[in-house]
Amino acid sequence: MKILVIEDEPVFRTTLVAQLRQGGNLVYEAANGVEGLAAVAMYQPDLVLCDLQMPMMDGHQVIACINRRYPHIPIMVVSGQDNMQDVSRALRGGACDYVIKPIRNWGEFHRVLQACLADEEEVAARRELDQHLRFFAHDDVAASHLLGAMSPPKAQRLGAWLASYESDSPLLIPEFFLMGERLLLVISELSVLDADATFMGAMMKCLLSGPYRQFQQGESQLLGAPGRVLEYLNWHLCDSGLKGSLNAAVLLFNAKEQSLIYANAGLASPHWLQQAEGLPLGLVKQSDYLTHQRGWRLPWEMAVKGDGGATLTIRLGWE
Repeated sequence: MKILVIEDEPVFRTTLVAQLRQGGNLVYEAANGVEGLAAVAMYQPDLVLCDLQMPMMDGHQVIACINRRYPHIPIMVVSGQDNMQDVSRALRGGACDYVIKPIRNWGEFHRVLQACLADEEEVAARRELDQHLRFFAHDDVAASHLLGAMSPPKAQRLGAWLASYESDSPLLIPEFFLMGERLLLVISELSVLDADATFMGAMMKCLLSGPYRQFQQGESQLLGAPGRVLEYLNWHLCDSGLKGSLNAAVLLFNAKEQSLIYANAGLASPHWLQQAEGLPLGLVKQSDYLTHQRGWRLPWEMAVKGDGGATLTIRLGWE
């Protein structure tokens, strides 16, 4: 059985994973809600164990999102929150059961776990209800809240860089990464029409965090090549089986040389970025993205207009 554990406390997560593996299960781990959404999309687990209090987004939001996209996957809450309001909200939100940690009776825990998997009739009923809800829903409010939670701070200092942005849509998201005297900017434009938009946004954050940690440890220079970054993201998004695509661009600024190298995957503005044409991510697994170069000056400002009419304005400074 494939089980996903979404838990931010590392000691308890290690103990829980060890207990589950003793039963012969294949166990995956996620340290927060965003990683958890990406892991659900990638691994399609038979069961999800989810904490409630986590950074970036709480367990209630994660449960709501999983239930909308994967209503057949049972979710069991394992949380230190023991008040009836949290328990009731989690169960009404779609959790099949609620276990309070710390866990002292592992035998009882495994019995509850098996019970979550046993009731196929209830799972089928939840699936049917989800289909009706999707039919009548014109927009996904929960997904919008989740995407908003994924957005970085509106203004931040990264080394000597000052980065800020304004966006009138949670579907148009920038991410900034400090690389010595260079600054990497990744822009993602998710589609409101894609049912998997929230999962794709979560996957983008998780897919970028790995290479960035490797860069900081001197183990990878992938992020220094914008075209290769887009190829890496595209391959994994296609491989995940998620339905949909997204527009994206990767820009790498060098403050000392006042140079900018960039690659584009579907963004239509500004005009100089649109000229670096490349297919949106998630369409074709083997796709090439060319890297281009141009000059720039500080302070710098760029306005991106999305396909749906949303606008993202990015400003960079140096101190």
